[in-house]
Amino acid sequence: MLARVFSGSHGVVATTIAGFGGLFADAFFGKNGFVVTLVIALFILLLGFVKEWKTSSLYMKETIPIPIVISVDDNTPVHLLFHSLVKSIGKYDKRFTKLDKKLEAYFHISSRMLTFKYDGDMYDNARLISFLQIIRYVLNDVQSRLEHKAEFHLLYLRRPAIGVALGGMFRTDGIVVYQNNDYSNTVDRVANIRSRKYKEHTTHFQHFDVDVSLNDTNDSKLLIAIQISSHKVSTNDPVLEGYENIITLLSKRNGTLPTDNESLQSDLWVEHVQEIYNVINTYKGEYPEMTLIHSMPEAIGVMLGMALENYWDIDVCQYDQGSYRTVINLKNIKYYF
Repeated sequence: MLARVFSGSHGVVATTIAGFGGLFADAFFGKNGFVVTLVIALFILLLGFVKEWKTSSLYMKETIPIPIVISVDDNTPVHLLFHSLVKSIGKYDKRFTKLDKKLEAYFHISSRMLTFKYDGDMYDNARLISFLQIIRYVLNDVQSRLEHKAEFHLLYLRRPAIGVALGGMFRTDGIVVYQNNDYSNTVDRVANIRSRKYKEHTTHFQHFDVDVSLNDTNDSKLLIAIQISSHKVSTNDPVLEGYENIITLLSKRNGTLPTDNESLQSDLWVEHVQEIYNVINTYKGEYPEMTLIHSMPEAIGVMLGMALENYWDIDVCQYDQGSYRTVINLKNIKYYF
């Protein structure tokens, strides 16, 4: 604590004033000048100790938000995304302003530990799974350093299919999910997950129109198409011609989901995931081979992965270079070495 106080702004100002008192105060303020400047310096230093004690108590007792940025196939520098995320966390809770500096000072957790960028081929399953395993290893280390008081604040971009694969590793952790907003150039909090609501049973679908087209009950394959974002999914793509059983979930909203505080408080994004999960869960027994195509925000992909985990035989596809390609099967994901 002593080192942090003296290296902080209060310590710098106090030592500067004390140095001035020792050299020039008597000349300007008479024989008591040195005593006056010394008292001022000590008072400022005391303020520094009080501030440091409060900060230290906060970081040692409270659940600590841990900003995590994961980037796949995106050109935005991850350090810029990380600083935007840190700024957003501080906006929601001013106690954690300049969070990145506090994490490094108190726990030796640097921003480099909390940013991950995947530049490899996303269809290379072995390399992709190794990437996920590295993330899980670091998250375990962070949790250990904070004695399991970490609450992960996740910003993921840009391929939702990999977001689904990523989400499974957060299934038992406290997590706040953010969405990168290209229109406003902001990082917006869209889900504060405190429960398993995204997996709770529901028969009341208020966010999706569900079109069920099951033409071959003897076929074990089922195609599920999720339409939330403005660009359209196409079940008529040539690589999907073999599917006789198709379920389409079409969002009742026109365009992408809002990222305002009202949507956050009402669990709008979580409820979208809940409805998707309930459709998949309803048909998983009848159709053990599922394929998932989508047009959805990255944050929805992450939360859907939290719900689905890595137990079901589900091929997750990504629209890429004019067609759908399978990124990964959820059953093949192993988060640990």
